[in-house]
Amino acid sequence: MKLTPEKLTAFCAALAEACNVGKACTAVGISRMTAYTWRKDMPDFAAAWDDAMKAGLLALEDEAHRRAFEGVDDPLTYQGQFTYLYRTKRDADGNPIRDEQGMPVQEPVLDAAGNHKIAAVRKYSDTLAIFLLKAHNPEKYRDNARLELAGQLAVTDMTEDEIRAELAALAAAGVVPGTAEPDDVSDLV
Repeated sequence: MKLTPEKLTAFCAALAEACNVGKACTAVGISRMTAYTWRKDMPDFAAAWDDAMKAGLLALEDEAHRRAFEGVDDPLTYQGQFTYLYRTKRDADGNPIRDEQGMPVQEPVLDAAGNHKIAAVRKYSDTLAIFLLKAHNPEKYRDNARLELAGQLAVTDMTEDEIRAELAALAAAGVVPGTAEPDDVSDLV
């Protein structure tokens, strides 16, 4: 299959939108193998791919920022059903309209499309905020962990047969290799 300017543009647009090579390949009707072959063989395609991926990652970062700091609306449910919004119906003077029992008459709250609005709670993501802080200031916010190993390495020029004989002699003497008797320091008294 030949790379055309239209395929290149469509592939890069799909890659920037989804940040997913498989979805970009599906969008232009090519296999992943073809895309990776073009990337390897054509430096211009590889550069366009990298630019599209950078744009897509910036969009992902923008979305993470929005979810972390502006939040998302999470619909309220009760017993598996959405909770819809209602308001008190009012007359021309702004007074509540009441039914025969004296209760305020409720009317549904509608969105711009005329659909009944669902009650929602705004939720924020602390985890995304942490990731953004780590990404933008890793020196300050990265996880600092250190692992220090200490020990000794003994190198011997003994053969395997000599090592086995030494271990057998220690076992016959009742000494377990790797353990040592505490020094009673009686020679210091």
